[in-house]
Amino acid sequence: MSGPRLLAISLSCHEPVNRALFREIGALGIPVHLVVPRRHFVGGTWRDTPDFPPENYELTLLDLSGTNQRTHTLKGLQAVVDAFGPTHIYCDSDPASMMVRQAKQVAPHARLWSLTAENMPQSLGIDLKKAAETRNPAGIASALVKAWLRRSARRRVDRVLTLSADGTALIEAMGLTATQVPLGFDPRLFRPLPEAREAVRAELGLTRPTIAYFGRQTPEKGIHLLIDALDRIRDRDWQFLIDDFIGTSAYAAQLQAQIERLNLRDRVIFFESKHEDMARYMNAADIVVLPSLSTPKWKEQYGRVIQEVMACGRTMVGSRSGAIPEVMGGHGHLFDEGDVAGLASLLGTLLDRGDFADGAARSHALARLSVDRQAAIMADLLRREA
Repeated sequence: MSGPRLLAISLSCHEPVNRALFREIGALGIPVHLVVPRRHFVGGTWRDTPDFPPENYELTLLDLSGTNQRTHTLKGLQAVVDAFGPTHIYCDSDPASMMVRQAKQVAPHARLWSLTAENMPQSLGIDLKKAAETRNPAGIASALVKAWLRRSARRRVDRVLTLSADGTALIEAMGLTATQVPLGFDPRLFRPLPEAREAVRAELGLTRPTIAYFGRQTPEKGIHLLIDALDRIRDRDWQFLIDDFIGTSAYAAQLQAQIERLNLRDRVIFFESKHEDMARYMNAADIVVLPSLSTPKWKEQYGRVIQEVMACGRTMVGSRSGAIPEVMGGHGHLFDEGDVAGLASLLGTLLDRGDFADGAARSHALARLSVDRQAAIMADLLRREA
């Protein structure tokens, strides 16, 4: 009996840093062919995929149709399938997507896997209610398309990879087979880097204990609460490190105004970085905070920054929102979401303690959350199903 052959279709692998999973699956002896869009619609603009040599996998770039992640398809996918002959197709798209539907159409006899970060109940009624509340006709149309794709997924998808216990329960409630995996970090990139720490701190003028936020800048991420907490401990010695967000959104403008209003501007350090360079800035920080806030429509689905910070051996602080406690796995430090006073008190305690290296958290990340762990889980499933 022949072994498994994995065709992976990945929008996220438009960024080469996200291809480590397929490098590691290939290293385990499973043939992998990765399909990535030649150009991807990100942040409202089309961006060319960077040139990056494949390692342990074959690579094909195809043209992407559409600008909506749920309705994307790839031109020329049938020819790739015919040439490679996969036993399995893995899409890192939600099951309720046209990409997953296309994958089944071009390879009806291959087993089809999908990935979802969803961790809250999904239904047509809920989606229509959300659209009606915002008086959004496009949202109503989107809800109907999503419901159709969700029903379609039940007939087409053989396995859904989930990122949390809530996500697993959600998928199983849909009648689909679920397997939980970490959204693995690359240990080649995210590790203690003493020399990079010193270089970045010198470059940015970080001379005090440094509290940082890394990630998306949207209201549900709770950055405004972190700034309020920092204001409450302004008597302590600290600096705040954050991605340069000036002028990028209404929320960014709100944060900028908040910093100015609280007279904290001289303690805030802005930086710009590509994802593959983020480990240098994580190493430069002492305490990293993910202060996410649950809303009626969303709760933290994973918090990729958590595992990356822990892998760098730095102190991680997170709110009790969604999957954050689960990913942290008893390491780092938690506070109740929305509790500014509690966060301020916790940060004050950590600053007073002054020891910001966390070797136990790094060990947890390496053992449970790395791309090596994700690849091992997937390779085992592939071999069992071949």
